[in-house]
Parts: sequence; structure tokens; C-alpha cells
Amino acid sequence: MKIGDKIEFYLFRELVTGVISKINKPTPAKGNTPAKGQTVSIIYEGLNYPEALIFKTLPKKKKEIPPWYVIKNKRTSSSVG
Repeated sequence: MKIGDKIEFYLFRELVTGVISKINKPTPAKGNTPAKGQTVSIIYEGLNYPEALIFKTLPKKKKEIPPWYVIKNKRTSSSVG
């Protein structure tokens, strides 16, 4: 996954394809604090969707699901869903 790659992501529960504009690397953990996950900024139809979280599986609680996100697929590293 690198800047300029096309990526599928969920935007308000609809699967769409955008372009990665920025990759935010995880912050290293300090002491007992866990590291924050990697996020990407995605451009779709001229709009920037910042800090899209990357999930392996969605959280069980609906209130923990952000309005736009990426689901990492086992088959291809850039697939989202």
C-alpha cells in the first residue's frame, strides 16, 4: 500500500474505490500505552476522507464503527471491505 494506489473502502456502508493520498504510520508505544493503528487518507470524487482506519474485522459495537474505513482482506493487501 503506497500513495497513489487505488483502494476499496467503505464510505457510509457503501463500498467505493478511492486513491490513497497519505499514509499515517502507527505511533510507537511508550511504556504500557498501546500503539495507535495505521490510518490512510483517501480521495474519492474530489473529496478527502482523512484517517480511514484499517480493520481486520469490524468492531461488534456499532458506535465504534467510523463513517469511512478499510477492511484488510487476506487475498489482496489493498482490498478493503
